[in-house]
Amino acid sequence: MSFYQFKTNINCNNCLNTVTPFLNKDKNIAHWEVDLTDADRTLTVEAEAPSNEVIETIKLAGFKAELI
Repeated sequence: MSFYQFKTNINCNNCLNTVTPFLNKDKNIAHWEVDLTDADRTLTVEAEAPSNEVIETIKLAGFKAELI
């Protein structure tokens, strides 16, 4: 299991509601959370997938993510 942090443009609860089904249905993601109070809107992910696959899942939801 790997832990990743991403800078995202997930900036509000509506955005969070949009991305949630995408991240929850990814069987390789065990746990995730977004810190909406952080300026970088940091997404922390615990996953068995490589970071680029997590980024692709976020892109499918319509958001951007950059590994930090």
